Amino acid sequence: MRIRQWLSMVGVVGAVGCGSPEADKAPSLTEVRGSPAALTQQGTVQLNILYVHGVKGCPEHRQNAEGSLNELQAAVDTALPTYIAEYQASHPGVTVVTRSAHANLYTAPASPYHPSDSTDPLNMDDWEVGDPGCTTTKQGEPCTTAYEWRYRLAQEINRRFPAGSKNILLVAHSSGARAAFEVAANVGPNGVGTQDWGVQGRIAGVVSVQGMVDSLGTSKYNVVGTTSFVTACKYGDPIVGFGDSCALGNGWCEYAGDITAFPAADWVVRNKRALMLNSWASCSPSLWTGNSDGPLPFDAQGSGLAVGSGMTPAPGQTWRPSHGVKYGSFCHSAIVDPGISGHAQAVSAARDRILEWVFRSAPRVSETGSLTTSTSIAYGSSTSTYGIGTACPAGEKDEGLEVVGVCKHPGYFDGDDHAIAASELTLTNGASCTAAFKWTQQHDSGNKHAATFWWKTRSLPVDTSLLATLPAN
Repeated sequence: MRIRQWLSMVGVVGAVGCGSPEADKAPSLTEVRGSPAALTQQGTVQLNILYVHGVKGCPEHRQNAEGSLNELQAAVDTALPTYIAEYQASHPGVTVVTRSAHANLYTAPASPYHPSDSTDPLNMDDWEVGDPGCTTTKQGEPCTTAYEWRYRLAQEINRRFPAGSKNILLVAHSSGARAAFEVAANVGPNGVGTQDWGVQGRIAGVVSVQGMVDSLGTSKYNVVGTTSFVTACKYGDPIVGFGDSCALGNGWCEYAGDITAFPAADWVVRNKRALMLNSWASCSPSLWTGNSDGPLPFDAQGSGLAVGSGMTPAPGQTWRPSHGVKYGSFCHSAIVDPGISGHAQAVSAARDRILEWVFRSAPRVSETGSLTTSTSIAYGSSTSTYGIGTACPAGEKDEGLEVVGVCKHPGYFDGDDHAIAASELTLTNGASCTAAFKWTQQHDSGNKHAATFWWKTRSLPVDTSLLATLPAN
C-alpha cells in the first residue's frame, strides 16, 4: 500500500501525452513487486533537517536569508508527529528524534579568501574569476562565489548540527540546492570528490525544490533574446524570477552559468538519497523559451538519475527528457514568498512529497538508458519488446520502471515532433530491477514514425523509506 501511495503521489511512471499542457507529467503506468522482509533497526534514530536558501541580491535580503523556507519548515514540523508515530508503531524498539534549522550562507563564517576589492562577506556573489588579489582560473577555486557557497554551507552544517549530530537531510531551494549536492558529493574545482568539505559522512540525503542544478549558460537552454545567460546576468537588469529587486552578483552569474551540479546530484543518488522536486508554470516574465518556472528551465532542475521522468519542448521543434518529480505548477519563488500566487499550495505539496519520501517510500534509479527505433513504425504496428535493466543494487528491491519518448515527425508537412502518449506504451515489470516495454503507434494513420525512448528502472530500500536506511545511535 505504501509503495502504491508513493507512486500515485509521484505521477511520473510511463509516458507523456502528445502536445498536452501537462506534457511534463507521466502517468502512473507501472507494476510493483512484493516486499522482502524489513531490515532490523533498533534504538534512537536522529533526523536533522537543514533548510538552505537560494540566491539573494539586496543586502537586507542577504542578512535575512535564513527565513526563506520558514513556511515549509513550519509545515513539515507540524506534520512530523503523525509520521513519527506511524513509523515507531511499525518499528518497535525505534525512537525517532528530529531537529530542524535554517542556514544563512551570507552571514555564515566566511573563508579567508576574498578579492582585495570586495572584503564584505555579504558580497560573496560578486567574486568573479580573475578578481584583484586572487589567482583564480575557474569558479570553484578559493576566492570565487562557487567556492564560498560550498565552504559556508559546510560551516552552517557544523554550526547548526555540531559533533554528534548525524543523519542530516539538506532541503534546499534554487542555488542552495546546487551547493547542497556539491557539498554532499565533495565537489571541488575539478569536480566530484576533489574537495573534502568535512561533512559528507553526516549527510543522509538532499531534497532539492526547484533547484538550480544544471549550468544555465550552455547552448542546451535558450535564453529569451540574443545574448548569453552569463552576459545577460552580468550586464543586464536583475535576472527575472529569483524573487529579488537587486541585481545579482557577477560571480554568481558565472557560478550559475558555467558550473553544472548534475554529476554531484547523480553521485548523491548513487551513494546517499536524493529527491528532486521540479516545476514549470506560465510565469511572466520568463528568462527562457520552452517550459520554465521563470528563471529556471524545467529540465535544469533534475539530473538524469533523479526519480521521475517527463518530456519538455526542445529547440528544433522536438522534445527532450526532463528528470525529477513535478510536484505542481509553480513559479520559482512561490515556495519561499507568501505574496506569490500558489505559495500555500507549493508549501503543502513539497511537505507531502518530502515526508512521504522520508518516512514511507524513497525509491531511486537503479539503471537508466535510451534507445531509438531501427525503423519507422506504421499506424497500428508495434516495436519489438525491449528488455531493459539489470539486477537491483545490493540491499535494494525492485520498485518499477519509467519510460518516456518522443515521436519524430520530420519535414514540413506532417507536424512537429511530440511526446509519446502513455496509451501507446506497454510496460512490463520484471524480476529484480529488470523490465520490458514496447511502443504501438496509434496516432497517425497516414504516416510511419520513428521514436526515441528514455527509460529508468527503480529500486527501493528493503524497508522502503529513507529513515529505515539511517543508523540508530
